[in-house]
Amino acid sequence: MASQWPNRIRIGSFVADQSAPGDMRLTTGVDGWGSAPRRLTVNERSTNGSWFGNRDWAERTIVHSGLIECSTSAAADAIADELAALDPSVEYEYAVDKNSTGELACLVRVALGPSPEWIDDSSFTYSLTLVAGDPFKRALSATTVTVGAGATVSHTAAGTFPAEIEVTCTSTGTVDLTIAGLRLRTGSLNAGSKLTSGPGFTNPKRTILSSTGVNLFGLIVQPMQWPAMVPGVNSIHQAGTANLSIRYFPTFA
Repeated sequence: MASQWPNRIRIGSFVADQSAPGDMRLTTGVDGWGSAPRRLTVNERSTNGSWFGNRDWAERTIVHSGLIECSTSAAADAIADELAALDPSVEYEYAVDKNSTGELACLVRVALGPSPEWIDDSSFTYSLTLVAGDPFKRALSATTVTVGAGATVSHTAAGTFPAEIEVTCTSTGTVDLTIAGLRLRTGSLNAGSKLTSGPGFTNPKRTILSSTGVNLFGLIVQPMQWPAMVPGVNSIHQAGTANLSIRYFPTFA
């Protein structure tokens, strides 16, 4: 039997590791799941106060290798078809379930593969080359912190890299939010408005939208900076008049 990679993996809905009667799937190798690749050596905040612009980080390329062993050729053919159905135009969660951190994922597209090599009519090996435009790994479950108008809260964040945030106004009012020394300020926003500093898994970057999707970016008050939730202890202060809910995905480089 081929050696098994130590962590369980899922690519979208395709389960790469499982042992069921007549259906054994093993990940035999993963290349590219280490630290996020850097494009530059500069390690500092950019001039607008945001953490590490996209220019600092390169795409992540992952080469995933696996083994399929089934009791029937029909079962093996079905799994080969499942792999072949991975669409290069679609982003999938590449999720790694690791005992020490839980399930972490990045969004990938299929660049090459699955390139099956049949051992016999009911078993084969395969290889997939996957590319993540955003190289960071994120927890699949978001963490939410609430802070009232005029309040300060302390929050300890998991991860190894500053996490982009989504701020929701839970009441009408102004935003004057400081996290780890970075200050986000706006004029009065209606309840339900969202301020998003980064992508998470699906959110666009740097947006301020009303509850109905109207662009409110013009209500920014300068000077301002887009904060991030830093791994470890964060002091979160809302000097504005709105109550806020702050959502983020713990992020790992």
